[in-house]
Amino acid sequence: MTTRTKGYIVDEAFNLLAISGLTTVPTAGEVERALNRLEDMMYELQSRNICSSYVFEDFPDANTESGIHPAFTNAASTNVAARIASSYGRPLTGDIALQARQSMSNWSARTARVNPINPPSRQPRGSGNTFRWQNWYRYYRIEDNAPISCSTLEIKVDEINGFIIDFSLYLKENEVISSYTKEVTNGLELLADSNTDTTINLEQVKGVQGGYNTILLTITTDLGRVNPHVVNFNVTQ
Repeated sequence: MTTRTKGYIVDEAFNLLAISGLTTVPTAGEVERALNRLEDMMYELQSRNICSSYVFEDFPDANTESGIHPAFTNAASTNVAARIASSYGRPLTGDIALQARQSMSNWSARTARVNPINPPSRQPRGSGNTFRWQNWYRYYRIEDNAPISCSTLEIKVDEINGFIIDFSLYLKENEVISSYTKEVTNGLELLADSNTDTTINLEQVKGVQGGYNTILLTITTDLGRVNPHVVNFNVTQ
């Protein structure tokens, strides 16, 4: 799916500020600062488990596809506008401020991962439970859930899917992955995998049993550095 570029999102933010009364054309330096505000905002949203496929960069490029789903492009633009408006001494108009709040609320509601609330262990399962003769099944048990994070991957039982684990942020300049090992818990089956210089490609992962499962990837680089990395999976029925 093609997404809007980072430059498009920033340009829309400046257009919104023009509606609010900003009449000067943004300079290259101002566009760069706006791109950095966009990057900072996306890191903040990720920390709040508002998940997206945003393409993070150390030095944001206006021509890079953002990775933000088109349904949330307006949320990104309006909220970037809200964050840079004060730099120009311009208050946002009421309708743009409202758009920013409403679109961010929708983004959060659609994509945020929240902590599940487990029933207390003293709560009976109720009349629908067919295992009422055993205390083990008569009451609710604490579910073993995967960590609530945008980095936690989702897969269903009997589903086969592929995932790419990128180690670029760990690797030094020109350093590459020379070998790797993997350890897979019982709720998953790794049918095919490979690697490039910077990534481990979990080409075919199959969900076997519901619950919290992991794949431990331990890479060794051409510099002899070893990095164990746990990939968390939430396997659902």
